[in-house]
Amino acid sequence: MALRKTIARNTAFNAAGRVWEFAAGIVLTGYVVRTLGAAIYGPWTLVAPFIGYIALLDFGISAGFSKYIAEHAAREDSDSLSATVSAGFFYYLLLGAIIVAIGWPIAGIAVDALAARDMVGEEIAGDLVFLFRGGLILLAAANCIAPFTAVQTGLQRMGVTNVLSVVASFVKVGVVVGLVELDYGVRALLLGEAASTTVFALCSIVAAFILCPGLRVAPGRASFRAFGHLFAFGWRAHIARLSDLIMFQTDKFIVWGHGIATGVAAPLAMVTRYDLGVSLANKIRQGPNVLTSALLPAASQLHTQDAHDRVAALYIQGTKFLAMVAIPLVMFAIAAADLILLCWVGPGFSDSAWVLRIIALGYIANIVPGAGVSIALGMGRSGMVMGAGLVSMITNVVLTVALVLAIGFWGIPIATALSMAISWAWFAHAMHKETGISAIRVITGALRWPIIGALPGTAFVWFGTEIVLGVVEPDALAIQFACLVGIACGFFTLYTTAATVMPFLDSDDAELLRTALPLDKLPFATRWLEMAARG
Repeated sequence: MALRKTIARNTAFNAAGRVWEFAAGIVLTGYVVRTLGAAIYGPWTLVAPFIGYIALLDFGISAGFSKYIAEHAAREDSDSLSATVSAGFFYYLLLGAIIVAIGWPIAGIAVDALAARDMVGEEIAGDLVFLFRGGLILLAAANCIAPFTAVQTGLQRMGVTNVLSVVASFVKVGVVVGLVELDYGVRALLLGEAASTTVFALCSIVAAFILCPGLRVAPGRASFRAFGHLFAFGWRAHIARLSDLIMFQTDKFIVWGHGIATGVAAPLAMVTRYDLGVSLANKIRQGPNVLTSALLPAASQLHTQDAHDRVAALYIQGTKFLAMVAIPLVMFAIAAADLILLCWVGPGFSDSAWVLRIIALGYIANIVPGAGVSIALGMGRSGMVMGAGLVSMITNVVLTVALVLAIGFWGIPIATALSMAISWAWFAHAMHKETGISAIRVITGALRWPIIGALPGTAFVWFGTEIVLGVVEPDALAIQFACLVGIACGFFTLYTTAATVMPFLDSDDAELLRTALPLDKLPFATRWLEMAARG
């Protein structure tokens, strides 16, 4: 029961942090796009895939930080914990210096070559060089912070991480808004990230030493044995990172190239419209994933104790809770996409709404395995995650090429959605071998009732959105937002009502939530749980 409470508490902290991150990111992006315009914002959308590919040079070392720190902390082995943190920090310090030294001149040469071929306008070439070079520095800094942040995760103190993230996000929003108003343009986004990273880095380092008084970081403690463990674990999970990069970031380059090849007047604006749909879908994806973030160290602890039955139970129960949150979010986004984009960035982004719908539908197949992925990593089965990554990566490349040639632009998001579904099917089969829980049991036990329960609310949202779009003026932001909130409240009411009368939860699920969360302070929540468990 103590472990359950720890998982639930950490999940609650992560959820609160992600809600703030979601709200701050949505408001900030909407403000920047409305202020600068889609074409000027475009270069910023290319920074993430560029930096993402550079980040692959670390061979996935960071993937093992939380796992090994959790194991060393469980054994109260401060020397091994210090060796893990030291190996990670000094490895990334050296790697970061090499990346910046090599990447700095290459960024300038690459952008000059693009400008010479009229693929980049002269007016944004300077911004691209600034963003790419600054991104390299931020990547190097963020990598060096990762071992210290992992101390908080490994010790299952996610509340600390989320408090620091919220503080850093306040800094980011303030700096970006201030610099945009001072006509810094798209560069304000990078400078805001730099300020936020600096604050988060300093606080995370201090927090790591406070939470782990026995922690010592020095070159002499960075043992090859600790690095070997990190490398052996991380290179398999590294394939999953490459897969995510290809599926969620590389598409932007493909959209850009397709726009140039087909003679689109403003290809970077086209990239922005695609990115807005994908970005919003990603934020929807990240929300439910906080429910799995506390599972990796917990699964690692159970695996160390050889508690295989409890690991299997954690898998099915975590997937059930994940589906209850993820499926209604996805279905709401699909039904309300046009109104969401209108409220967010204004009129003229109907393409973004359809990209959001297509990608969000695929994310059901990407989100639901999240509990299994965290548990597989916690058990040290990174090969399963690697396999799923390879499947999604290969199918995404093949489908993207085939569908772009067949139907053009829309083949890009459709290929991404299909590859996620195929990857999930492979992973579910692998988890069946590992835990004895079949894909059919996952579908019937975790997906069926949330989908059925969300259907009435989805119909309500769809019709409500159509009415609002047909009646409310496009520039009436306050009225649009009020209507969106009202529609969302109606959807939530219908969904929670369905969860009350349908068998979403069993008595064990309700007992976990009741004992692990402070629901005694929320009488309506306790009453709802009683009704839901009976339903």
